[in-house]
Formats: sequence, structure tokens, C-alpha cells
Amino acid sequence: MNCYIFDVDGTLIDSSGVYLPALQQMLDEYGYAHTPEMLKTAFGMTGRQGLRYFGIPEEQHDEFMHRWESLAYENLLNVKIYDGILDTLHALREGGSKLGIVTSRTRAQFRDGVKPLGLDRYFDTVVCSDEVAHPKPAPDAALECLQRLGCTAGQAVYIGDSGFDMQCARSAGIRSVLAIWGCHEPEKIESDLRFAHPAEILNL
Repeated sequence: MNCYIFDVDGTLIDSSGVYLPALQQMLDEYGYAHTPEMLKTAFGMTGRQGLRYFGIPEEQHDEFMHRWESLAYENLLNVKIYDGILDTLHALREGGSKLGIVTSRTRAQFRDGVKPLGLDRYFDTVVCSDEVAHPKPAPDAALECLQRLGCTAGQAVYIGDSGFDMQCARSAGIRSVLAIWGCHEPEKIESDLRFAHPAEILNL
């Protein structure tokens, strides 16, 4: 295995303590009903997919996204890199592997919310949701990542924490690894492999 594709939220970083409370506060402000289960389900989607999931009209998406991001960005310092991620990424790079990111974030959201953490220095490419015709769970972003890395699906593995990630990998013909360390209800998600700690990736 010489090509590793990673999701961001729930895989590389724990941002649930920032974006989920912000989403909840925004929905409360606008009077939209929600449950903890619904919030966690929406967290694996792109922002606009999440808004559609809660029944928010398309014409209000820009307003809602702005409010959601504003609330989240007030607490960005609370976003944490998962234990073991940096050591794992360093080891993969030292071993000559190619590394890519496929994220449901837009390029602007990645720039503002992830780039300050310094993770992008480990990766050869980052594919954001607004750079492909169809975001996850469609395979477009994963296929674009393979092309940029110069890898085939058979040379790659996709590591993510959500059902959308596993569907994206499966549709692209890539072996999937469920990141249990950041996953909500892993027993409900199908994957080829499942790891409890990032260091297990080095055994592939």
C-alpha cells in the first residue's frame, strides 16, 4: 500500500466539540427541531447537505452557513488533532507513501478551520467538496484524489469515520478503513477494515 487517503473531521481532527454545538445553537436560534442523533448524522455531510437534511430552504443556505461558521470559528482553538495522527502521518511520509485528503469541507472552510493546525504539510493534495461535481458519498472526490496522486484504486486505502466516507471509498473501488477513534456508532457502518488507533494504519 503506497497511497493513503484521509477524511478530516472525525479522522484527523476532533472538531465535534466545536461544530456540533455551533450547529445546535444555530438550529435553536432559527427554531428548527433536532435530536442528538440528527446532529451527529449531519456532521458527516457537507454543510449544505446538512442544511437540506434539517429541511432548511435552499435560498437560506448562505445565511445559515455564515451563521454556523461564525459560531464555530469563535471556538476553533478547541479543535484537537487525534492522538497518534501526527506520528502516523510522519511515519507514512518517511516511508515514501503518497498522502491525500478528501473532505466535505469547502476550500475556504479547510483554509480557515484546518490549515492553521499545520496538517496540510504532510499531504500531497487536498480535495475539497466544492472542487468536484458531486461530494461524498459520491466517488468523485476520491477519484480526483487518486488522479492527483498518480495512484490506482488498488494501490490506495481510504480512512474515514462516517458512512459517507465508506460509501465514497466503496464507489471508487478503494479499500475502506473505518476510524473507530472518531466514529459515532461504528457498529452501524460497513467497511473493509476498522482500526481503533491511527498507528494501526502502519500495519497495512
